Amino acid sequence: MPAIRIMSRSGQPTHPILISDDAFDDLSHLRYIPIFTDIIDPYMEEEDRESIDDTPPTLLRRATNPAGMAHISTQTEEWDADHPGGQWMRYNPGNTSHYPFSFVGADHRPRIAKYIRYLNINDGVIHQGTDGKGKAVLGTPLHAQAFPTPNFNRPGAKDTDHSIFDPSSTSRLIVDDAIYHLGDPGVVADIHTLHAQINKLEGIKRQRIDLDNQERSASKKKLDCERYLTHAAVRTRLQNHLLRT
Repeated sequence: MPAIRIMSRSGQPTHPILISDDAFDDLSHLRYIPIFTDIIDPYMEEEDRESIDDTPPTLLRRATNPAGMAHISTQTEEWDADHPGGQWMRYNPGNTSHYPFSFVGADHRPRIAKYIRYLNINDGVIHQGTDGKGKAVLGTPLHAQAFPTPNFNRPGAKDTDHSIFDPSSTSRLIVDDAIYHLGDPGVVADIHTLHAQINKLEGIKRQRIDLDNQERSASKKKLDCERYLTHAAVRTRLQNHLLRT
């Protein structure tokens, strides 16, 4: 903030401003770093530009990026007259990233929706299906499909061990990259929801600790006030005034 205030006054015809070495360093950073980054930007590779952002994209954002998840999404079929448009995909049974959307039709028989899409809603992902443009859109929460013979007690990595999916894990980026290349939208949806719930629980824990601290502080101040009032004999001295009133 001192450096910003100095910059705001730099164009005024005033006397020289006395500043400290630290403020001068901050001022130099604010003044020259943007110029340097603008000069070198045309020569940077795309991955170098992404590395400047300290917050890596979430797994769900990577998975829903059409350019980055080509093996999960499909191109819109322009020739299909009843295509709903947008991010809808024509269901392809041969595509392992396409989850079939089953529902009961008007004839009371089970059917598979002609078009599907995955929609991010709050901290979960919805699997939607429809038979075409203008047709009813149905939805259900998207979850990973069951896989044969999960490892509960055999040698090797146990499928009951979910510690590597914790968002605070040091190897989160590596794990997210592996999940991304797994190409299973149900797994991506469940990992996204798991991350959201873990972060929510951590927030609740922090709030609980803060509330406990507030409760202890309020209790201490309450006891202090009661002690002062007791030794000041306020209740005894107030009695005659109350009776008079």
